[in-house]
Amino acid sequence: MADELGELFDVAIYREIASQALYHAAREKTDDAGAKVLLEELEKGELKHERQLKALREKGFRRTPVRRESVADLKMSDYLQAPMTIEGAGLQDTLTFAIIHEQQAVDFYTGLMAILESPEAQSVCQSLMQSELSHKAKLERLFDDLFYKED
Repeated sequence: MADELGELFDVAIYREIASQALYHAAREKTDDAGAKVLLEELEKGELKHERQLKALREKGFRRTPVRRESVADLKMSDYLQAPMTIEGAGLQDTLTFAIIHEQQAVDFYTGLMAILESPEAQSVCQSLMQSELSHKAKLERLFDDLFYKED
């Protein structure tokens, strides 16, 4: 690729916009107040990420520090099943939906890292993957706190 880094930014920005639309549509299809709040927060977070990525792309960004902190992965996406539709979903199904969506983003960036050639693009991709993993971990902890309480 002639400009892997630029193409990576374009793909990442597109994914953030698509995630915003997904969370917005899901929010419109539920009546659960908790789910609406969560989905609105997720949508705003994706908008923030889009803006950050655009700013980095416009500055001609060539290096990014790779997050090295350890992110606890509860691996909930390995055994949770997303609802067939988000329409009318409550908070538990909405969280499940979001956890799986974030895992798909982690998987996307993990796979992309394997085919990128430039060290700069690999570094940015690693950072994006770690960011998505952090989002997933936050959602998993919330799910755990709300739905796996000990008696």
